[in-house]
Amino acid sequence: MNIIAVVVTIDRPLVLKACLESLWNSSRRPDHAVVVDNGSVCPLSPPETYGAWVHVVRLNHNMGPAGGAACGQRQALDLGADWIWMVDDDAQAESDALSSLLTAQAKQPVSRTFFRSICVESEHVERPFYNAFTYSRYSGLLKPIPRESYSQERFAFDACGMAGLFISATLLREIGVFDASLYGWYDDTEFTLRATRAGFCGQSITASRLRHPMASRRTAHFLGRSFTVLADKPERLYYGTRNCILTQRSMLSTIRFALVFMPIFSVRRFLTIVLLYNNRRAFLGCFIKGIFDGMHNRRGELAQGGHTR
Repeated sequence: MNIIAVVVTIDRPLVLKACLESLWNSSRRPDHAVVVDNGSVCPLSPPETYGAWVHVVRLNHNMGPAGGAACGQRQALDLGADWIWMVDDDAQAESDALSSLLTAQAKQPVSRTFFRSICVESEHVERPFYNAFTYSRYSGLLKPIPRESYSQERFAFDACGMAGLFISATLLREIGVFDASLYGWYDDTEFTLRATRAGFCGQSITASRLRHPMASRRTAHFLGRSFTVLADKPERLYYGTRNCILTQRSMLSTIRFALVFMPIFSVRRFLTIVLLYNNRRAFLGCFIKGIFDGMHNRRGELAQGGHTR
């Protein structure tokens, strides 16, 4: 099989270097790495050591995580990929991460399956990112996979983050690449939900691990429980809110969207911001803007002045 890793990056050459080194030194190296330079100020020049193994796609401006992922996936398909492995530029693959995915893929009797590596904290590798979810087709809400599942060999999910996704060319040709109009944040959830709705099944392979920093997040405590929330990145909450609304409008009936999803989603997120977040005013402003733009089907990048394009 032709396995191609897709890495989206912008203005982080040293971080990208460590990522590519981890892929290059893996026990099963991807056949190629497609690096999407998402509008870096200084155009990316990968080390000559890698030669034709690295294919660089240079974008003139930042198209966001979703736009970069879509470009990388299309390039990988043009290069004849059978399977595509999505790797964040600030992640480092453990040596057997890809080989563990391929072992699981070879054992899977159902062909309509996609897989994922799990991410673990770079400084505390015993702590996985709990970013895989089940999805309610009635309410449109996500529920985190129980933490004990991460101690199993594999577990099923409906939606997850982009880092570590291992998807077949068959899946991409059937449902399409990431939706670039979402720009970023919740774009990976939209993609995996679209795959699930098309009849594909997601499987997390816990032996396949990417080491990843816990960037832009902090742990908050409330009523004896721990929660992971965004830290000083209000614009991410805007995109997450807007894109969640855009996605569920397409997934749910009008009645369920209006009478079930929107009331529960809005109240939950509002209370989370008020109770757990720092810089509440900025986050609440982005939350309200995200609701407004999502309900008005506005997409693309949030530009200066509060307008989308």
